[in-house]
Amino acid sequence: MKRALGLALATMLIVPACKPEVEDANLPEQIAAKLKESDANLRNHKSDEAAEGYKWVLENEPGNVAALTGLGKVELEREDYAAAVDPLEKAVAANGEDASARASLGRAYAGTKDWAKAAEHLGKAWELDQDTEQYGLEYGVALRETGKLDEAATVLTEVGEINPKLKYVYRELGKVQLEAKELDKALRTFMKAQTQWAGDQDAFAGAAMVYEAQGDVSKSIDQWSQYIQQDCCSTYSKDVAQPKLAALKKQENEAGNLPADG
Repeated sequence: MKRALGLALATMLIVPACKPEVEDANLPEQIAAKLKESDANLRNHKSDEAAEGYKWVLENEPGNVAALTGLGKVELEREDYAAAVDPLEKAVAANGEDASARASLGRAYAGTKDWAKAAEHLGKAWELDQDTEQYGLEYGVALRETGKLDEAATVLTEVGEINPKLKYVYRELGKVQLEAKELDKALRTFMKAQTQWAGDQDAFAGAAMVYEAQGDVSKSIDQWSQYIQQDCCSTYSKDVAQPKLAALKKQENEAGNLPADG
C-alpha cells in the first residue's frame, strides 16, 4: 500500500515536468504572433530566423498555409527555387485560392525554368488578385517564355493600362513585340519604357536590337552605348552588349559612315 502511494505521488510530481511548452488555449494566439514575427524577419531579409519561426508553426499546426507559404518564400529569398517548390505545393494543395501562395509557387517554377507551370500558377494568382499588378506582369513574362506571344501581349497590355507606372511592364511588352517581329510597335514600347524608367537598361538593349533589325546601325550603336553606360560589368554586358557594340562600330566603319579615326 505504501509503495502504491509512493508511486502515485511520484507520478503527480513528474506530470508537470512533461507539460507541453504551449498551452492549448493559447496556441492560436501564439501561432498568430509567431507568424507575424516570422513575416517581419522575412521582410528584413533575416531568412534563418524566419524559417525557424515558420517551422515552429508547422510543428504545432501542420498544414498551416501561411507558414508553408512563408517557408517557401524563405527559399525564394535564398534563391533555392527547387527547395521552395515543396512547401509551396503543399500550401496550394491546402488552399488553391491563396493568391500569394500561387504567385510564390509560380516564381519558384520560374526559377527552375519550368515556364509552363510558372505561367499556370502566376496566371491563377493574377485571376485571384487583379489589384496586384505585379502578378500580371510576371504572368506575361512566363507566357512569353512559353512562346505564347499573343497571350503575353494581351496580359502585359492590360497590366500597363491598369498601372502605366508599373516598373518594367513596357520593357517586357517590348520584348514580346520584338519576338513577334512587330518592330515598329516594339520600338515605341521600348522608348516608352526608357521614358518611364531612365535606368531600365534592358529597354536600351531592346531598342538597340530593334534598330539593328531595321538596319539602322548608327542608332543601334547609340542604344548599346547607353546600355553599357548603365551596365559596364555584368556577364551580359561583357559577353553580349560590348561585343555587339564593337561589331556594329566595325560594320559602320567598313561602310564608311564614320571618319577613319572614329
